[in-house]
Formats: sequence, C-alpha cells, structure tokens
Amino acid sequence: MPVLPVWLRPQKACWLALAGGWLAAGAARAQAPATDSSRAPRPPRLGFSLVLDNRNSFVQASAVRIIGLNVGVVPRGKPYRLGLGAYTLRRSYADLYTYSGKGKNRKLKDTLTPALQLTYFTPNFSYTFFSRRFIEFSVPVDAGLGRSHYTITDENGRVTADEKGLFIPAEIGLGVLLKPTRWVGLSGAVGYRVSLKEIDYKEDFDGWYYSYRLNLFVGNLWHDWRQYRQHRRARRAARLPAPPPAGMENE
Repeated sequence: MPVLPVWLRPQKACWLALAGGWLAAGAARAQAPATDSSRAPRPPRLGFSLVLDNRNSFVQASAVRIIGLNVGVVPRGKPYRLGLGAYTLRRSYADLYTYSGKGKNRKLKDTLTPALQLTYFTPNFSYTFFSRRFIEFSVPVDAGLGRSHYTITDENGRVTADEKGLFIPAEIGLGVLLKPTRWVGLSGAVGYRVSLKEIDYKEDFDGWYYSYRLNLFVGNLWHDWRQYRQHRRARRAARLPAPPPAGMENE
C-alpha cells in the first residue's frame, strides 16, 4: 500500500484546511468595505442638557417663585455637570403688607405697595455621587451675580421709592433626577441660599429653597436623530438595484 505524504494524511489535512479557511476569512474581512454600522455616529463627548428651572424660596420671610433656564454640559464618563443659569423674580407685596403715608397736604393718606424684582446669573457645578439607569443623586452648587430692584408705588401709580442694588447669591443643595427616557427627565432639589454681598439695598435673601425641573437631554436627542437619519439612508441604499458588472453597461 503506497504511503501518503504527510500533508495528505487525514489528521494533517483537516488542520491544514481549518488553517486555510481561517486565513481566507481574515483576508476577506480585511478587504471587505466598511458597513454602515461601522460609520454609526459616535456618542458625543459632551452631553448637552437644557433645564426649565422653577424655584420656590423665601424673601423677607414671604414665599416667592423664581423662574429660570439652565444650560449645561456633562463630559462623557464624568460624574459632574457644568452649567449656566439665568433667573428672574417679580414679587408684589400688596397682599401681604400695607403701608400708609401722608400726602403733601398732610390730609390725604396713600396706600403704598412695595414690589421686588430680581435678575441674576449663576454658573453652577453639580456632582453626581449616585447614578443608575433611571435615577441620579447629586449635589448642586451655584454662585452668581444679580441685580435687585425695589419700588414703592402709591395708589395713584406714582413711584415714591426706587432702589437698585447688586447682590451675589450662592446656593448648595441635594438633587434627584428621574430619567424615564433618554430624552426627557424630571428633577427636583432642596437647598439653602445665602447672599454673599449686598450693595445699595439691604434685603433678606437668605433662606431655604426647593425646585422642580424639566430636563431636556439635547445631546441624546441630536445623537439619536443623526443615527435615525443614517439608518434611513442605509435602508434606501439597500433597496436600490445593484449596478451592472463592468463592461456590460452597453449590452
């Protein structure tokens, strides 16, 4: 019986076939064009978020509502958020206080109505110490610069006092964020606010606050929209007829 070469024996032939198939598959993968999935949009390095911020606090022992907008970024993989907020407050004390003063003829008494307006901006930092898919806990810290405008108006609409001042508010609190979807979240916070410096107008800005917010994750919305458009283009390209082989266009 003739003796087969070593490379034709069954065991050796099997191993050689497997090795050849593996090398051929590797070469095919190296030469194959990149698929659409390899060109999928990468997650953004910075996650942009837009927060509609409603805060309830106390000024001179009376409840006030502060309305604001906060824009921030979250670096990918980092446990903190950097933001900038703009806030405003308009408060009339007519339903809480009544002031009376004599007119110029010292016979007519006027009812005086005080009102307060605040406008301020706060760069803010929020550190997330607990994060899961649907919930986060964080410590927000704010410090900013603002203007106060205090007026007193009589019953005839005349302004009898007009005072403007500069103040520097600072806040710290504890926040919670609920994330039912990748695009929208609901959050709340409780904390304490102090005025580090007041000029021209002295007012009691210090006190507790609580807030409720609507969070829009703009970065996730933009990333998912780009990915959706790319998938649509890929599906349309897959439905187009394949081009004819080279040299057969005129046949």
